[in-house]
Amino acid sequence: DRYKDFFAALEKTSPVPIAFENIEGGSHGYYHLEDKRIAINEGMSELQTLKTAIHEIAHAKLHDIDLNAPKDEQPRVDRRTREVEAESVAYTVCQHYGLDTSDYSFGYVAGWSSGRELSELKSSLETIRSAAAEIINSIDENLAELQKAQDKAGQEQPTREEQAAAPEQPQPEAPEKADTAGKEKPEPEADAPGKSGAQEKADAAPKEAFTPETIYRVRRNPYSDSRE
Repeated sequence: DRYKDFFAALEKTSPVPIAFENIEGGSHGYYHLEDKRIAINEGMSELQTLKTAIHEIAHAKLHDIDLNAPKDEQPRVDRRTREVEAESVAYTVCQHYGLDTSDYSFGYVAGWSSGRELSELKSSLETIRSAAAEIINSIDENLAELQKAQDKAGQEQPTREEQAAAPEQPQPEAPEKADTAGKEKPEPEADAPGKSGAQEKADAAPKEAFTPETIYRVRRNPYSDSRE
């Protein structure tokens, strides 16, 4: 499934864990500075979920700060610049993989960049370009690793099934040696003297054939009438 593979590649690309949760207030996701994690609103479309994940990964890569450091050692651009950069990175990465988010991204970027000077926007272009390239390279590598693992698993599976289905070859039995030493040929039995005509007729009558029915009568357990 392309969506599952792509999302798995994003999880490997992200510098922090990604989890789904029910986010109130209409937000699609957020990057938690203190916990160093990404939350994505559950129940969204696949396209919106992927775009939001990339948006928050961009925040984690570009706008993370050490909260334990002094304030003057926490360089960070303003909120509007952060949102423009993160959404622009998300749009660029999605476009690279044929995921069109223009209906959402254009309005989002326009809203956060409203009233900004062109020089301010241009200053973010290199940041957006380099961050998008880094994320794309990481996704490609992770997708290649996933595909390689899937191919290997697909090759091993038939081999195991064939081994399980292969019948065992019977071992040839050694021929039995006839033990004839010390044995005499049996003498033909003499007819019993004095047989009556009725006895001779009884002996001449054909015996009952040894059929499956006779086997069943002989072997059936007379104490059991249970059915399988």
